[in-house]
Amino acid sequence: MLADHIEAAIADGAIPPGARLGTKEELRRSHDVAYGTLNEALRILHQRGYVTSRTGPGGGLFATEPTANFRLCQLILGFREGGTLADCAVVRHSLEEPVALDAARSRTRADIAELETIMVRMTAARDDAREYLYENWQLHRRIAQIGRNRILGNLYNTLLDASESELHDVAPHPSFAATVGENVAAHRAIVDAIAQASDERVRAAIRAHEAFFVVTNGDRPVMRA
Repeated sequence: MLADHIEAAIADGAIPPGARLGTKEELRRSHDVAYGTLNEALRILHQRGYVTSRTGPGGGLFATEPTANFRLCQLILGFREGGTLADCAVVRHSLEEPVALDAARSRTRADIAELETIMVRMTAARDDAREYLYENWQLHRRIAQIGRNRILGNLYNTLLDASESELHDVAPHPSFAATVGENVAAHRAIVDAIAQASDERVRAAIRAHEAFFVVTNGDRPVMRA
């Protein structure tokens, strides 16, 4: 909500491009939010191209207009022009294999260590559908950040950000409790395949992951994981 509020003010001209928004602490106080909330909002705004940061005297956070690349991503996404969560998920799903393959060919030990840390949090959240989905998406976001093809990774994460920003409520699917163990195992296989830099194992892991793809219930997306 904070990211959307600031973006709307910039897009509507209430905050002109180039205007200084303040420091992180000034923004946190003016909007009366926690540091974690502010940092996540700023990450989204950076991703959307509405905020930039400058260091040194007079530095801080500044409003900016999205670049042509950001506008192109929004055009492709089409999310605000009639797209749905399900549409977004279909496109993102088609990128899962190339994103994972790119990560397997680019990963470092530090990258794998971060994926393992997220897997620990994800496993610990298996009794909480909302928290589990959050950690699930953090894992996929981190995988997309590993690859060398930044257009691919950024497009994937733009789609993920759009889904995350438009998802206002999470309720567990009836099969969630019965299948969450399988879902953890499917993501475990993806991380292991990336760590082993095996294209064959990555493709097999992504195929297994497809069992947990998004289906629809009328106009409402139903996520099996």
